[in-house]
Order: sequence, then structure tokens, then C-alpha cells
Amino acid sequence: MTRKGSVDFRGLRKPSYGAMSVNGLSGEHGEPAGGEAMAAAASDSWFEDLIGSRHVRCPTCNGSGKIPKGQEDKLVALIPYSDNRLKPRRTKLYVSIAVFTTLLACGLLIFFLMPREVQVSNNHIKSIDVHVNKTQGTVWIYIESEVNVTNWNFFPVTMGSMSLQVLYHETVVGKSLTTATDQVPIRAHKQVKVSVNTTFDDSKDLGYVAELCSNPIDWVHHLILQLQITCSTSYLSHSENLTLTDYEYVDCGTVIPPVTIPPITLEHPQLAS
Repeated sequence: MTRKGSVDFRGLRKPSYGAMSVNGLSGEHGEPAGGEAMAAAASDSWFEDLIGSRHVRCPTCNGSGKIPKGQEDKLVALIPYSDNRLKPRRTKLYVSIAVFTTLLACGLLIFFLMPREVQVSNNHIKSIDVHVNKTQGTVWIYIESEVNVTNWNFFPVTMGSMSLQVLYHETVVGKSLTTATDQVPIRAHKQVKVSVNTTFDDSKDLGYVAELCSNPIDWVHHLILQLQITCSTSYLSHSENLTLTDYEYVDCGTVIPPVTIPPITLEHPQLAS
């Protein structure tokens, strides 16, 4: 914005020296004006908009070139487009570093928190206890096995209940359930001992098993049992049931006397590690 009377934006020409005071001059020859004339000129100062023809009065100094004290922080600085401050150096480098750091952090977060497989495997039957009652046609077999739970994640996994079901020729002969809670550490495995009591009798149409276990021929009293293991796990607010089906050979030919007394039944088998 510029002060009218000093510059004419429609063409360069000399300023007109009339009755209005400019820069402290008055009259046709620019003689010094009195205080009242200068004050009147300052109060009548107006400016011409550079873009349009609208005339506005300076809102701060009224043409005096001074602003009231305390308004210094309201001044607006005009910076040329070619100023170096508008062209910061190494901008691409800083942006590239920021993008690379963000992508690296996201990649590491996804790598460590992405869920991986939790495996359940059977270490085979460790011990059995066989009781045969040939008179009643009943066989009791106590089975103890070890189950491996492997955690491939980078965070611990909570292991809940574990159930073991034993089938012979698609007939359920024994079940057990443990409700103890344990944790599998990061990228580690844990061994769990499970046990179950199985019964073969006439109520399940398996009374003939007592004859097989009493047979002196070695291969006859080898039973093929199907073990179904189910383990519940939880991690990162996610629950999952892991299942495993395995087949085991059990030799019921070793009879532990007395054969007429059934073994002690484990009502609540415990989870051991």
C-alpha cells in the first residue's frame, strides 16, 4: 500500500503540491506547515489499495509512520520468495529419514507381534498299569503320557485346560480333564504330564478284550489306542483350541495281581510340568 499524493499507480508523475500537507510541507512551494496543519494532514492520511481502487485508512499509524506501544508483536513481516529461509536445506534427507524410521518401526512391530503357530505334540506313552478281570470280562488300563506344547511366538502363551480322550475301535474308553493354568515362555516349549483311566468291559461291547489280554501269544494283546488331546491357549486377547490325534500301541499282556481287584480311579488328574 502507498500513500496517495506520493505515487500515482496509473503512471509515474511528480507529486502534486496542493493544500494537503505531505511530509511536513504545505502550500504550493512546500513551505513548512504549522502544528495544526500537520496534525490535520496526519489525521486525513489515507492509502490506496495496490490491487483495487478502494481507499482505506491505515489502521495503526494513520500515516505517521509509528504504531502504538505494545503492538510490536502484531506486525506482519513480508519475506521475498527468493529468501533462503523459504528454501531449507536437506529437506529430502529429513523426509527420507522420517519415512524410513516409520516403516522400520512398523515392520518390527508387525514382525514381533504377528501371531505364530503354537504346536502340540505327544511324547508317547511313558507308563501303563494294567489290571485284567477275566471272570467279569473287564480290563482297566491306567495310561500316563507326556505332551509337548511349543510356543513359536515372541510373547508368552497362557495354557489353560487340557483334555485327553482315549478311543478303541471308535469307542470311548477313557477321558480326563485338567484345569490348571500355566504359561509357555517366549519361543520355548513346555512338557505336560497327562494321565487317564481306561475301562474295557461288556457295557461298551469290549468284554472280549479281557480274553485278548490273557492270551499267551505276544502280538494278540497289543491294543491300538487312539489318543485325542485338546489344549486351550490364549494370547493377545485371543483364545484358541489346539487339537492332536495320535495312535499308540499298548501291551495289556502284563497282568498285575490280584486280577480281581480294579485299580484306584483318579477322579481329578492333575496337570504337572
